[in-house]
Amino acid sequence: MTSIRNSHQNESACIDFQEKWLRTYYDEIGAPTVFVADRMWHSTGSKTFIPLPCNAPMTVSQQEKNLLWKSGAIFLKYPVESGSYGYPSYLYLVSDKQYDLDTLARHVRKETERALRKCNVEQIPVKDILSVAPSIISDTYSRQDRQFSDSILREWMNNIEAAAHNPLFECWAVYVGNQVGAFRIDFTYRGGFYGDVLFNVKELLKYQVMNALMFVSTREVIKRPHIDHVSYGIRSIFGDKPTLNKFKESMGYQKIPLSERIDISSRYSALITPGMVRIGLRLLERISPRYHKFQKLEAILGMYAQQRAGDI
Repeated sequence: MTSIRNSHQNESACIDFQEKWLRTYYDEIGAPTVFVADRMWHSTGSKTFIPLPCNAPMTVSQQEKNLLWKSGAIFLKYPVESGSYGYPSYLYLVSDKQYDLDTLARHVRKETERALRKCNVEQIPVKDILSVAPSIISDTYSRQDRQFSDSILREWMNNIEAAAHNPLFECWAVYVGNQVGAFRIDFTYRGGFYGDVLFNVKELLKYQVMNALMFVSTREVIKRPHIDHVSYGIRSIFGDKPTLNKFKESMGYQKIPLSERIDISSRYSALITPGMVRIGLRLLERISPRYHKFQKLEAILGMYAQQRAGDI
C-alpha cells in the first residue's frame, strides 16, 4: 500500500514539475496559458488556444470553455472524433515501444541505414545549437519558399533561448562531419514528447539527415518508461505538403484521422458571422502576406468558415 501511495506521490510531483516549467517556457515567449481539466491550454497567437497533451480526440465541456473565455481566449482549436463537427484533420505519432529499423518500410530502412553510416546523431544541450540555429532556420525558410524576416527569426530564437534553460526541453542534432545537418528541439509533458523546433540544411539533405535524426531520436525517446508517445504534430493550420506527410509515415509515424473543432467565445460569436468572416478573409488576404500574425488569423478564420459552411 505504501509503495502505491509513494508511486502516486512521485507521479504527482513529476506532473507538478512539468506544469511549472512548461508554464515558465510559455511565459517567457509571451504565450498565455490556462490549466483546465488536466490539460494546459496555451495561446499560439491571435487569441487562439490549443491543448496539451494532444494525442487523441477529446471533449471540452461548456464549463471548461467558459473558464478559457474568461482567461482571454477568443478561439479554441482542439481535436475531436473523425467525422464530428469540425475541420478534417489528423495527427502523427509513434507509440510503439519496440520502434526500430524493422518498423520502417524496406526501402526507407535501407535509406536510413545508409544515412546512419554517413551521419552521427547526438542529444546535445539546447544552448549548443544557438550559434548555428539562425543560418539553419534561414536556409529552411528559403528552401520551402516561405516568408522570412528578422522578426520571424527573432521569434524562433526567443523560443530556443527560452528552451535552453528549461529542463523539459532537449535538442537532438545530426552531424555530417562537423556540420549540423538538422536539429529538433522537443519537450516532455504528461507522457508525451512534443516537437517545438525542427530545421535542416538544404545542401546536406542528400545525406538523408532527416531520416537519421528522426529515426534515432524517436527510437531513443520512446524507450523511456515515462514516455508513451512521440508526436510529429497535428495538421498545420496552413496545411501540410503531401511530401511531408509521406515522410512522416515512411519513418513509422502513425497517422490518426480526426477532426479539429474551432470554437469562438460567446462574447464574439454574434459578431463573427459567416458574412463578417468572408469580409475579414478578403481583407486579411491583402495584408497577411506582410504580417505573419495575420496569416495565422486568416488560417483560423478560414477553418472556422468551412466548419460553419459544412463544405469541407
